[in-house]
This record gives sequence, C-alpha cells and structure tokens, in this order.
Amino acid sequence: MVIGKNECLNLAEKIVNEALNYGATQAEARIINFTEYLTRFANSYIHQNVGETNIHLTLRFILGKKISSVTINEVSDKAIKMLVERAFKIAKVQEENPEFKSLPEPEPIPEIKELFVKETFECTPKLRAEMVKELIDEAHSISPKITSVAGALSTTTIEMAVKNSLGINAYTIATIASLNTNVISRENNIEGFGYAADVSRNIREINPRKIGREAAERSVRSLGAKKIEPGEYEVILESYAVSTALLYTAINGLNAQAVQDGISFMLDLKDKKAFYDELTIWDDGLNLNGLAFPFDLEGVPKKKVILIEKGVPRNVVYDSYTAHREGKKSTGHSARFGPLPTHLFMREGDSTINEMIRETKKGILVTRFHYVRTVHPRKLVLTGMTRDGTWLIENGEIKYPVKNLRFTESMLRMFSNIELIGKEVRRIGLSRWYGVGSIVVPSIKVGKFQFTGTTEY
Repeated sequence: MVIGKNECLNLAEKIVNEALNYGATQAEARIINFTEYLTRFANSYIHQNVGETNIHLTLRFILGKKISSVTINEVSDKAIKMLVERAFKIAKVQEENPEFKSLPEPEPIPEIKELFVKETFECTPKLRAEMVKELIDEAHSISPKITSVAGALSTTTIEMAVKNSLGINAYTIATIASLNTNVISRENNIEGFGYAADVSRNIREINPRKIGREAAERSVRSLGAKKIEPGEYEVILESYAVSTALLYTAINGLNAQAVQDGISFMLDLKDKKAFYDELTIWDDGLNLNGLAFPFDLEGVPKKKVILIEKGVPRNVVYDSYTAHREGKKSTGHSARFGPLPTHLFMREGDSTINEMIRETKKGILVTRFHYVRTVHPRKLVLTGMTRDGTWLIENGEIKYPVKNLRFTESMLRMFSNIELIGKEVRRIGLSRWYGVGSIVVPSIKVGKFQFTGTTEY
C-alpha cells in the first residue's frame, strides 16, 4: 500500500518535531514503507503466494553528543510518542561520542522519474503465476533429465522518506521485480544443478523463459560431476561469482568505516598500482543501468565515486559520521551498518566467455559462490564454496563438470591476477539486508586462484 509523498513527509516531520519538543538537540526520522508480493515455487509447481505490507519508522535522537536509534512499525500518535520517549531514555544513558559532529545538512536531490514502474506496482498473482509457468515449462523443455525447478518471483514497491531537524526533506518511490531459479537434473541417480536470476524496475523486462533456459542448460551440463584435487588453478568467474567477490570487497575495504577501523586494504594500497591495468570499479546510485536510488538512509544525495581506477585504488565512500571525522562531506552512502557502496559497477572488457575458455590451459569455470565468509578483512581473504555449475577446463576446452570446491583466496591477489574481462555485464540485485541497490559486473578470467577443499556433490 502506497501512502504517498505528503503523508510520508508529514509523518517524518511529526516524529522530528516530537523529538525536538522532548529535548533533542538534533533529530532525524526515516520512513520506509514497502509492499512485497512473492510467488515461490519448488518441485516444478507453485507452493506459496504471499504478500506483505509493512512500515518502519526510525528515529535518530541526538542529545548533545549522546545518540540513540529506535525503530517501530506503528504510525499512531500514541506509538510515535512511545518511540520518542524510548529514544530519549536510551540516549540519556548513552556515553558521549566525542567524534560526533552533526547530522548532515540538506543538499539538492536529483529527481529520477524512472524508479517507479506502474506495471510492476500493479502486477497480479495471475501474471506472476504465468511467468513462473513459462520459466518451468522452458526449463523442462531443455531436457527430459530436468526433474525439479525451484525459485521465487517477487515484486516490491518501496517508499522512503528522510527528514531531519537541519532541513533535509527527501522522498522517493521505487519498484523492484526479481526472479531467481535453481534447476535440478538427474541421470542414473546423479544430480546436476543450475542457477539463473534477473532483477529490474520493470516486471516486463524480465524474461522468464530466458532465465529458465539458462539455469536448465547449466544444470544438464553439470551432470556427472567428478572429484578433482584442490590446488591453484586458472579460474573463470561468471558475473554471479564476481558480484559476490565485489560485494565483500566493498564491505571489507571500500568504505570509510573500514579505513577508520584499520581493517581496509586502502590503508596499504591507496593511490598505488595494485591490480590489473583494466580494472575500474565505481559506485553510482544515479545510473539507471543499475537499480538507481537518489539518496541514502540519511537523505544525502548519491554521488558517483571512483573506487578503483585502472588498477589503482582511489577512494572510499562516506556517510555523515565517517565524513565528519575526517573533515569531509558525506558521499551519500549511509547504509544499515555504516557507509557502504550499494550501486557498484565494474567496467566491461572485450572478451567473451568462449574466448576466456580458449585462453585457459588448466582452470575452473565457476558459476557462483555460496556461503562466503571473511577470513582476513585487511588482506581481503575470503572463503566459500562454488555452487550450481563448476567445470574443469583443459587446453582451451571444457572437459567435464566437477564437484564443488572450497576456495580460500585473497581478493587482492585475485584482482591483481585478472587476465581478461568480459564484454557483457549482468545486473545483480542486492539483498534487502544491504539496502536498495545492485551490482553490475562482467565475467572475468583470473590467472591464479586457490582452491583448498572439495565436497561430495
């Protein structure tokens, strides 16, 4: 349910004024109102069709240099009074933060009209079911070996408003459509797995047949996986895997909080030639090739930030707190747990996947990563598993599928050993855990990549 710009901003203003009346020296209110509809399928049929509407009211209550943050999901006057009272009581018992300077000042926010798509907002359960059926039928048409198709199709409408006592007054509304699928094939009691996904503002831009076909072909090609020895291999990472590597790079290194906490590789490598010559990465929340969004959780307009330029780490992103600690201005990257680039792009190259394969003497083709964790943030060492399609390459040809491998590798080493970058990019949606955003990346070929273990599937 959409409540509209005026209602959102009036609600935020009511919270801010109530906080100021309660003695706050500064106050910030954030309203996030969202409606999501989800059609989930497994074993090649729809088994869940649900919808959720919720609204989150978050108050940041500043009492001198004491700060509290409280969230509720009620909008009544009584609930707002309770929110403010609770925030005041929590702030009062906090220790002072001597490094806090101020909430951000207002800046002009660009208007991006293409964020809200009526077709996505009005998408019906029938249309979602028809799209899921197209995906399932297409997947099964690829081969009689396909036994099960699973996944989810969701449509989300989100309104966000931010208002603070210094004059910030921001509002936007956006839609998101997301489709993902896992396809299982079987031959002689051996299973193969394939994955594909897409995300867009416009439900009509998502092609379910294409997604079903991609995942099904990957699943059938992965049948008969063999176990190979772990070790150092050349590796070709498809966009799904690259997006995960880039997200963890952003979390661990490409934000000011990581630098100020002493855990970012930027402390060692900023403005030094560190990576592949053609590696350029940036964040741009206004670029419509990603899931653009005009401002951050503090109501600060998004700014394009060059993070890595032709192999040289250049900049990190800031929210108001981390910016003020260094006498700078926020870059518009306030996120749930501090500053974070949430609209990442990697510049494409000029290679195809087939060309990468032909250039590989002995390597592994990886569809995506799973269950990734950080081992050493400053060295950007990650560990995780391959998933949903992994193949051995020898002398420029795919030889056979292999059982999933565990990797333990530094992304710094990986970025320095890139040999080729793909010419096609894919847009990957971020989990809501990180906020409204996306990662747009190509595939890459890496000369050295360390695998440290294997699995039984």
